[in-house]
Amino acid sequence: MGVTQSSQNDHLEKYLGQDFPDGEILIGFENPSNICYSNVILQALYYCKDFRNRILQHQSSINQNNLLDLTNLLFQSISNHKQKTGVISTKKMMNYIKTKNKIFDGKYHQDSHEFYMWFINECEELLKDKQNNWIRQIFQGQQLTQTECLNCHTISQREEMYCDLSLDLFPNYSLNTCLQQMSKEEQLNGQNQFFCDKCQSKQDAYKRLLLNTLPNVLVIHLKRFKYDERCGQMIKVSTKIPFSQQIRIKAQKQTKTYELTTIIIHLGQGIQYGHYICITKIQGKWFKFDDDKISLFVDQDLHYVYGRSYPTQAQTCAYMLFYNAQ
Repeated sequence: MGVTQSSQNDHLEKYLGQDFPDGEILIGFENPSNICYSNVILQALYYCKDFRNRILQHQSSINQNNLLDLTNLLFQSISNHKQKTGVISTKKMMNYIKTKNKIFDGKYHQDSHEFYMWFINECEELLKDKQNNWIRQIFQGQQLTQTECLNCHTISQREEMYCDLSLDLFPNYSLNTCLQQMSKEEQLNGQNQFFCDKCQSKQDAYKRLLLNTLPNVLVIHLKRFKYDERCGQMIKVSTKIPFSQQIRIKAQKQTKTYELTTIIIHLGQGIQYGHYICITKIQGKWFKFDDDKISLFVDQDLHYVYGRSYPTQAQTCAYMLFYNAQ
């Protein structure tokens, strides 16, 4: 018999010795049917300490029949694992998820960002009637969409909650410049004119998006896939986007400094195929989680996941970034 992934992970424990993260359990997840897209999100959320602590405090219902209950069960099985490393199955949770959302039913590769958005929204929905909606407290911020009529200069404003920032990618841009581009003014004219309530007619206008408040955990989605009219399908955008391990973001009502904790990486050429892995910073060390395999990852190699400066599709690219407020 070959060496199991569990025993390979055991070698990591022996290699690290006293440098093994204190009080942590490093667990890989089985991947029986192309569920790497969910494995990476569950790993990212487990090592998001605010989320993990809330889930472990969650009082499960008797039947354990909702997503919070099953996440609690999964996280308990990790935190109570007898060894410091190992491999477990997410089958029970995924069977439930498939009954709730047919997109994730079947054996096809899915989008990790789409899974994250569904997962967080489902958890938030379960807590919406609770006085203490901790999903909102951890992941949600508020953004403002402002539209200024260029005829009467009246500014209309719409408030919306967000649990991630999806960024368009541009050549020779960094993460910070992509964030700045998100708030750049857009002119509405021609067929895109804005209907001004004060003028009671369509007018040229400026539209801008502003961050009003910031979440405790900031999730950034790099839009690596776009529709190509020439080939009639989604293609991968491997544009190089350097990012820092620490960023400072100024919103209308507050400023926060964030520390990078998890990077979700897409390997391959397209959204319907390829592979997801994640690297997570645990007590100052980066670890790579590749389904059931766990290994060390060094800071000096982070630039390999920025993308490429030249046009290509088959690349290892950062797809989602999880930042924790300091």
